[in-house]
Amino acid sequence: MRLFNKFLQDTNLRDPNLLNAEFTWSNLREEAVCCKLDRFFYSSDWEELFPNARQKALARVTSDHCPVELDTTKLKWGPCPFRFDNSWLNHPDLKEKFKEWWKHEEFQGWEGFKLMKKLKFIKEKVKHWSKEEFGDLGKTKEELEAKVKGLDLEEGRGGLDDTKRRERETLLLQFEGLVFKEEVSWRQRAKVQWAREGDGNTRLFHKIVNGRRKRNSIEKLELEGGVITEDQEAIEQELVNFFTKLYSSNMEEAEVRAARKLKSSHEDVNLLKEKLLEEKGRRERAESELSKLQEFHTSMKKLEDELTSWKLMTKDIPGISCCDDIPVKFGALQKEVIDSTKKEGEATARLKQLEVALDAALIGKQNAETEAELMREKLEVTKSGVNRIELMLSRVTEERDKLRNDINEFKRAKSDGVGDEATSRSLLQELESSLAKKEGYIKELDCALFEQKQVNSSQHEEIKSLNDRLKTEARKVKSLEREGDQLRSEISLLESKLGHGDFSAANTKVLRMVNTLTVDNEAKQTIEALRTELQKTKEKLQAVEELKSQSGEAGRLVDSDISGKIVQLKEQIATLEKREERYKTVFADRISVFRRACCELFGYKIVMDEHQRPNGIPVTCFTLQSIYAQSDDEKLEFEYESGTTNILANDYTSQREISQQVEIFIRKLNSIPAFTANLTVESFNRRTLS
Repeated sequence: MRLFNKFLQDTNLRDPNLLNAEFTWSNLREEAVCCKLDRFFYSSDWEELFPNARQKALARVTSDHCPVELDTTKLKWGPCPFRFDNSWLNHPDLKEKFKEWWKHEEFQGWEGFKLMKKLKFIKEKVKHWSKEEFGDLGKTKEELEAKVKGLDLEEGRGGLDDTKRRERETLLLQFEGLVFKEEVSWRQRAKVQWAREGDGNTRLFHKIVNGRRKRNSIEKLELEGGVITEDQEAIEQELVNFFTKLYSSNMEEAEVRAARKLKSSHEDVNLLKEKLLEEKGRRERAESELSKLQEFHTSMKKLEDELTSWKLMTKDIPGISCCDDIPVKFGALQKEVIDSTKKEGEATARLKQLEVALDAALIGKQNAETEAELMREKLEVTKSGVNRIELMLSRVTEERDKLRNDINEFKRAKSDGVGDEATSRSLLQELESSLAKKEGYIKELDCALFEQKQVNSSQHEEIKSLNDRLKTEARKVKSLEREGDQLRSEISLLESKLGHGDFSAANTKVLRMVNTLTVDNEAKQTIEALRTELQKTKEKLQAVEELKSQSGEAGRLVDSDISGKIVQLKEQIATLEKREERYKTVFADRISVFRRACCELFGYKIVMDEHQRPNGIPVTCFTLQSIYAQSDDEKLEFEYESGTTNILANDYTSQREISQQVEIFIRKLNSIPAFTANLTVESFNRRTLS
């Protein structure tokens, strides 16, 4: 026990008095042994925080120890009366104000009454003046501390200028003045006369005031009949009743009852006001909690509705019996979407090829028709040339016959002896030479006519072959149109399947990239064919230019036709080149849309690269990066070659978890979509749950 008391002295712990009992334990026997074993200890700092602490013993029911209660509720001291604060005396305007207030009002009556009225008037003036001049010292002190702290922080960041330093000095002086006023006020409350101003014993004054309050407080009171009560309201009522009886012994009982009733009614009103305020606070808290509860119920209802919709959705989806089947079903549907997209891409590419082939066939048809028309015009020109030559031949024949008639007449005249022999001989020679020339000219015309007939026959054969070619191209165009209509119907069917989300496990395949460069290659081949045809046309033009000397008019006609054909072919080449550029632009745009769609639908950014192996085999590489990746190193690399896709090893796939998934999904199950889908779910969980 000595050691325990020494411990209490060393630690400066307080042992408060037990108000309503002398002991806390007894052995419950005839020769009772009573001890105070249970108690509270607290330090002086804790006592400053809870100056109204009281220790009480409760009734012991289930034990031989009394429960000890430590009550820290504040005592009801009632309204605080007006007290003059000595710190106001240091204000320079107080004396002048007091003189002004004292002379301001004059009251009538005897001197004691006038003094009472003046003191009451001055009390009200001092109250208002103190509020205006001093206000709340604690609040003003906190504001000054906050301003000084802000200036200190500003000085630490970049320093203070002269204005800010002077402002801080002013604030410190104001703070010292407030501290001095607070010390004077507490010294006045503690009624200490020996302390000097500036000692800073505010904490001591607090302890003195609290100790005086404890000594002056009535913690328990013995009522009439020997009953001891600790209820503050009962103590207040007993004191009121005592002094009422003491000072109103000559009053009538009715007045006493009325006064007591009025007093109790006032107390009831105050109590009801307090209870009303408490109930208002409780109601506000209940309303706030009720609003929160309603929000919680709303969110719960939304979650339940969403859960119900998901359950109904899972029931409507075939092949799903539990929640674990949903990822498998989604993977299968993803495969179906990929397969449908692949089929649609293949059909679109084939349709583009057929459209290019159809355009080429139409152009060939137009070219064949143009060539046939040119050949018809050539035939007409040749026929006109033949007719002209035949006309010339008939004229020459007539002239030859005329000359023969002249020769015959001349011979008859010679036989008759008419004319000069020499003249006749010369005329005969001239006629014979002219006849020889005409015969040579006739032979030349016969040769030209034979050659022209051969040319006409060859042109007839060429026209016939062009007509056959035109018919063949027309049949090709019709077949291409039928095939294009069939492909359009297949594309519409695939789009409807893709829109409805139809699923077929038998047709599900792994993603295969389609070679969409076929259209570009077809356009290049068409351009090369047109260039070859243009070169052949130029060669024909050179051959025709050699025949211009024989048939000037026909040559000019053929030349103009060939020039028009060359211009037409050049326009076709320019149109095809523009079409090729347009195809490239559209293809690049569709590829970018396809990549963005893949990124949004499947959660991976796809980068494609092509290169060739040393043996010349083309290889396509694909780099996939998840949109939920936490770093740029989380990439998947695949190599596509001859319809086979293989994953390439890198730092990311070499990690333990990723390598296990690669071994399971790709090596064993041979399913790249399942691997990417599982990896996407894990990346999403790490991203959202971390």
